[in-house]
Amino acid sequence: MFKVSPSGIGMLLECPRCLWLHYREEIKRPSGVFPSLPGGMDGMFKVYFDEWRAKGELPPEIAGKVEGKLFDDMEKLSVWRNNWKGMTAEIPEYDILLKGAVDDMLVMKDGTIAPFDFKTRGYPTKEDTHEHYRTQIALYSLLFQRNGLNVAKDGYLLFFWPSAYEKNSASFTTELIRLSVSPDNGMEILKRVHAIISGAKPEAADECPYCEYRDTAAPATLF
Repeated sequence: MFKVSPSGIGMLLECPRCLWLHYREEIKRPSGVFPSLPGGMDGMFKVYFDEWRAKGELPPEIAGKVEGKLFDDMEKLSVWRNNWKGMTAEIPEYDILLKGAVDDMLVMKDGTIAPFDFKTRGYPTKEDTHEHYRTQIALYSLLFQRNGLNVAKDGYLLFFWPSAYEKNSASFTTELIRLSVSPDNGMEILKRVHAIISGAKPEAADECPYCEYRDTAAPATLF
């Protein structure tokens, strides 16, 4: 089965040929140097949210903005957050193993479960920033459903970006974005993924820098 992650597949879908090469030929895009600061901040945000979870309250950043509470089963959440374990689901319809690690989860007033993800940025959000993550949230929604959870109609992104610094203390501005998603959205995404990787090698997307490099700087016989 082809292993697909909610966080990674969105970027690969930008270029059908990159997606095809990744799964069919195991030729991956260069990853470059991965910045450690966002990962470190992500861990701190989780600790911060867990402190409020222990109080049975919502953090100020989202209090009054969502009608629900933080998912309170820490035993399950610890597993689903773990990058090595995470949450998995086989999608036999498309020969795909879907696997991802969640940041957090909300239990809405009607008992449904909503995906909740932290996003650290170096600058404020733009009008369409959240759209880059719609695929990720839709696939988390599908993961939740396939693991027996009653999925909410919305998912949430909490963006953080630095706004001030003084005496070893940084201040962050936050913005909460709600996205309408469903497991059906996730299945449509995986249907598209399967169609690409099970077919003939497709053309590259317009202006894909990775494919442009392959075509101009690397031996054509390898790709």
